[in-house]
Amino acid sequence: MNSWSVALFRGLVLALPGLALQAAPAPYGEDFVRTGAQWDEGGLAWLELSAKTTEPQDVEPFVRQVESLEQAGGPYADGLAEPLASLGRHYRQSGDYQQAVSLYRRAMHVVRINDGLGSARQIPLLRELLLSYRQAGDLEALDERYDYYFHLFGNGRPPFTPARLRAAREYMRWQREAVRLNQGASEKRLLELIELNEDILQAIQLQADVPYHWRRDFSYSQMLNHYLLLQRLEPTVSERQLLTSREYMGSLQAVQSLEDQKLDLRLRSAPARIAGMLEELAVAAAIQGPVEEAAVQLSLADWSFWTGNKRQAEIAYRQVVEILNGAGEDALLQQWLGEPVELPDNGVFWQAETAPDVATVTVEARYDVSALGRVSELQTRIPDGTDDRSLYRFRRKLLSTLFRPRWVTGEPEAVASIARHYRILD
Repeated sequence: MNSWSVALFRGLVLALPGLALQAAPAPYGEDFVRTGAQWDEGGLAWLELSAKTTEPQDVEPFVRQVESLEQAGGPYADGLAEPLASLGRHYRQSGDYQQAVSLYRRAMHVVRINDGLGSARQIPLLRELLLSYRQAGDLEALDERYDYYFHLFGNGRPPFTPARLRAAREYMRWQREAVRLNQGASEKRLLELIELNEDILQAIQLQADVPYHWRRDFSYSQMLNHYLLLQRLEPTVSERQLLTSREYMGSLQAVQSLEDQKLDLRLRSAPARIAGMLEELAVAAAIQGPVEEAAVQLSLADWSFWTGNKRQAEIAYRQVVEILNGAGEDALLQQWLGEPVELPDNGVFWQAETAPDVATVTVEARYDVSALGRVSELQTRIPDGTDDRSLYRFRRKLLSTLFRPRWVTGEPEAVASIARHYRILD
């Protein structure tokens, strides 16, 4: 048994009292969402971009403009990018994604020739190119272009600029989306994402001129990564096997690889690791003001509650109540803690529909939520009266969903007869 294995085993056994993994609650947002719910994590910026870029159906003015510029300045004339992008937009909205992609790529090439490889003028063109791949359903090409986008703006390495940090943040959001879509080797992708996020967080804290909000955004990103980690992966060795050290030190070693050992340690340490990260962030958030501090404490409370650390969750929820009461933020207190909320309330398991008119089943649900965040007395119906098979699955998932209880008084409260509408997702 090598020295790393011995050290890892000792670390696992010593940490076991605080690292007990409980069965994760249902991944709210994966199978259904409350009507009207949406989060930035779903990539809605791309759908908003799609809605805002309406162009006239007549493409002749853009064609003539392209021809005029080419005659005057050649195929790489500086002003060509704009009419090429307008043509690309027209074809994208017409459903001719291949032609749209060709035009966007040519527009980007023109910008690079005139401005250089790192030109910021590429960003809006690249965003529309990504949208074309997304709408066409070409996930492989979309993935490749995200890699290019990330590489173009520094691969997440310092020195950090706003453009580099925005690119890294969006790249990591896409990586989580790719995991949700099971694009490629999702387990490997997720583990590499966690390591990348960790490296960027460490580098951000070493660069004094990086504003606080970037540290917050990348801390939240790492938290989301770990929600996915705990939901999708399980330790290869049970706690019973870990506690039976003779078994672990003996024959079990022959079948558990070093990578599996590292993964087990990461999984078991995740609840405490992310809680510690958020506690440190809360200290920095307090300098920004009470609302920011309360928001971080709420994320800590929800994370702790979802991962089974009820005591830590209660402390953090009480902190939120105390901070907001002290700041006179009564409306915000009611918004955050005035009624039970499905967890996690961040969209990490949600895949936004890319087609705006996609048909979905809506369910009316009425239920109670206990002070422990659990659903009971569930009644459901589909308003149009159809007997949909998905109703049974919905009931089972809602009953296993964890709720943030009502907390406005500083103590968790049960709430009866909650009526809500949910959309069942395909």
